[in-house]
Amino acid sequence: MSNYTIPTPKDRMMFVDVTPKGETRTYERVGKGFDSATPSTNTQTKVMQWLDEKNGSTALTTKSIQKAISGQRAVGDPFNDYFCSMFDKVGADAETTMILVDAWNEETETPGTYKAKKYNVVVDCTNDGGGAVADGLLIEGIIYVNGDPVEGTFVEATKTFTEGTVE
Repeated sequence: MSNYTIPTPKDRMMFVDVTPKGETRTYERVGKGFDSATPSTNTQTKVMQWLDEKNGSTALTTKSIQKAISGQRAVGDPFNDYFCSMFDKVGADAETTMILVDAWNEETETPGTYKAKKYNVVVDCTNDGGGAVADGLLIEGIIYVNGDPVEGTFVEATKTFTEGTVE
């Protein structure tokens, strides 16, 4: 019997605010139509080497995080519709927030509540529906993270984030 769980992509949940200019936040899950979500970083380093040392030392100084997402157009799904609407948006019109939730971080005392991180993001839809006829309307783009995350909790049933340190 193992002491670990092997999560699937379904267990890493992304919720994006599809009404960033609205009075309240409306978080919708990145899911329907999307079959790929690949995180990556653009890492910056600084290498230091002193005169009396043969080899240098590397320090990791910053990371720029992004998530490439792709799939097919699913008209009527709230996030899929929002994502495709971002095709021609720039500047502040492309900014929103994203909540990242890992299903294995569910609080035992309150089922459906998870440790979460909220990020300021920019949504860049680079293809709002194109490709070979047999493939349907393929969509793709990148969600760029701006700055540091805010830690807190996320209630999946109400799609609400509460800022605060989680143990």
